[in-house]
Amino acid sequence: MISFYRKLNTFLAAAFLLAVTSSVCIQRADAQGLRVGAAKVDITPDKGELESTDIIRDHLYIRAIYVNDGKNCAVLASVDAGGVGNNILDIALPKSSASTGCPIQNYVISATHTHSSSGGRNATEKIAAALVSAIDQAKSRMEPARIGYGTTDVDLNVNRDHYNSWLEWRQEPNPEGVSDKTLAVLEFLGKDDVPIAVYMNYGMHPVNFYRSGVISADFPGDAAHYVEDLFGDRTVALFSQAASGDQNPKLAYSPIFREGPLKAVMPPHQPPNRGTQGQGQATPQAATQTPAATQTPAATPRPAPAPEQRAVNNPPGLPAITTPIIPNKQIVERKNEYVRMLGTEIGSSAVKTMLYEIEPKEEALIWAGQQNITCPGRTRLDNTGREDYDPGYEKGPDLTIKVGLLRIGDVNLVTVNGEVYTEIALKLKEKSPAAKTMLVTLANGSAGSGYIYSDNASHHKTFQVIGSRLQPGCAEESIVSTALALMKQAGK
Repeated sequence: MISFYRKLNTFLAAAFLLAVTSSVCIQRADAQGLRVGAAKVDITPDKGELESTDIIRDHLYIRAIYVNDGKNCAVLASVDAGGVGNNILDIALPKSSASTGCPIQNYVISATHTHSSSGGRNATEKIAAALVSAIDQAKSRMEPARIGYGTTDVDLNVNRDHYNSWLEWRQEPNPEGVSDKTLAVLEFLGKDDVPIAVYMNYGMHPVNFYRSGVISADFPGDAAHYVEDLFGDRTVALFSQAASGDQNPKLAYSPIFREGPLKAVMPPHQPPNRGTQGQGQATPQAATQTPAATQTPAATPRPAPAPEQRAVNNPPGLPAITTPIIPNKQIVERKNEYVRMLGTEIGSSAVKTMLYEIEPKEEALIWAGQQNITCPGRTRLDNTGREDYDPGYEKGPDLTIKVGLLRIGDVNLVTVNGEVYTEIALKLKEKSPAAKTMLVTLANGSAGSGYIYSDNASHHKTFQVIGSRLQPGCAEESIVSTALALMKQAGK
C-alpha cells in the first residue's frame, strides 16, 4: 500500500524532475501483467482551412490510452470535437483493430463535445487517420502499470432545463434541477509512480465559445493540460463526458461574438402579458398548474434572415448569422478566464483524487461487450421554433442505440452513443452492482437520435427534448437494463 505522504512526495518530486529534464526515458518491459501506453496527436486545422477571422485559442487533440492485461487489450480515446461520427469510426476502427489486435467492442472512442472545434477540409479522413495514429503510438509506448479509480464532487455544472417564472421552458440555469457533481478519475501509474495516463469523466457541456469564431477545446482541453503540464507532458490526460445532455456550466452563456447588438441574432426575451388570455399567452390559472400540465405558448413566427446571411450550425428557429463572425476580444478574454477556472478546478480535483482517494492495483483483467437496443422514433412536424412549444409529431423510424461495457479490473465504463440526461446515469449507478461505475456518453459513434432524455423530462419543452427523435418511455429503462445485463455477463 502506498501511503498518502509517500504518494504526495513521489508526485511532487516527479513533477519537479520532469519540469527540469529535457528528455524522459520511457520504460519498456516484456513481462506479462498490466501494461499501458498513451499518446496524443494534434488535430487543429490549419489556419487556411478556417474563416479568415477565426481565432485559434488552443489546439485540438486526439488522446489515446492502450491497455493490455497480458491476454486482452482495450483502447480509450478522446477527441476534441463535438462528436465522433459513425463515418469516422467506420474508417478508423477496422484499421486500428487490425493494428492493435483489440476487438472493436474493446474500444471506447468518445468526444469531449467541445462546441468550438472545427475539422477543416477533409475532416473525416484526417480525424480517422489521426485516431489510428494516436492509438498506434500509445501501443508502442507500453510499460508496466497499475490502475486506480476514485471519485470526488466538483460543483461546476447546473441543470439547464428550466421552467421559469414567466411560465416558459428555456435553456437556462436551473439550480433546483437534477445534477450529478461526480468527477470520476481513472489513473494508470508507471513503476516510478508517475501517471502514464489519466481518464477524467464529468457531465457538463463545453459551450463557452459556441458560435464565437474561436477554435478551442474549451474546459476539457484546459483540464487535460493542467494534469499533463504538472508532469512535464509525461502524462496524457483524457476528458470524457458523463451524462451532460441537461448540464451546462453554471455561469455559461453563449453570446454571438460579432459586431452589432446581441438582439440582432437572438429574439427578445419578453415576459408574457398575464392579464391577456388567448394568443398563446399565460393566464392566471396556468400560473398555478404544474409544468407537465401547463399549455405552453405557441411559437411566434420569426422574421426570415436577410439574403446576404447564411446559417452556421444554426438551431431551428433562430435567424441565420452573418459570416464571417467577428470575435469580440474583450468577451473572448472574459471567457478565457472562466474556461481556465473550469479546467483548473477539474484538473486539480482529479490530481487531488489521485493523491487522497486512489490506491492503485497491480492487476486488472479486461472484459468488453456491446449490445444494440431499439426504441420507437418520432418525426417533428413543426420546425419553426426553438423551444417552449409543442411542435407536434408523427411516428418516425425506429432508432438504434448502442450500449457498451468496458470493464478493466473492477472499473466499469458503460458507454452510450448519444447525449444522455443525468437521471438515466443516476439510475444506472444506483442499480449497478459495481461501486466503480461511470457512464461515458457520446461514445462509439452516434445513434442519430438527438438527446436521450429521461422519462421524467419527457414533458419538458426545451429544445433538447422537443428536438429529440425518440418517443418517450423506452430509452431510459432499455439503457439501464442493457448495461446491467452486460455487467452480469462480465461477472459483476
